[in-house]
Amino acid sequence: MGDGLGRKIFFWVLLMAYSVVIFIFSSRPEVGVEQLFYGQDKVMHFFIYGIHAFLCLLTLCDKILLLKFIQYFLALIFSVSYGIFNEIYQYFIPEREFSLGDILANSLGIITFLILVYIFQNKKQKREAKVPGTKVYIREKL
Repeated sequence: MGDGLGRKIFFWVLLMAYSVVIFIFSSRPEVGVEQLFYGQDKVMHFFIYGIHAFLCLLTLCDKILLLKFIQYFLALIFSVSYGIFNEIYQYFIPEREFSLGDILANSLGIITFLILVYIFQNKKQKREAKVPGTKVYIREKL
């Protein structure tokens, strides 16, 4: 088994396990959950689904610095769809409810994390610019 295949399997398993954990917590009634600050629920949705989108990217790519538009698009579609599915599912769970606010928080987290990865990827690529006509790479000092 090559390194690339082992890496792919690892990130697929990690993404599936993370998705199952989200599903399990979505299946529990919210009885007794203490809110430390107003909007805590939305902040948690933002980060949980942002991380989900990041794991999707890791699963879909061979190298995180060589991402293509299609990988961002698929990570966006998969994570947003999973978030919507989870909200619909919660409608049927006692003491839980469907919330457009949660879907918005999920989507904003997903988009924000994907934009941050894109910015990091482009900064990294600019630092390692190839000299035209050669196989030499120049690294800028940080």
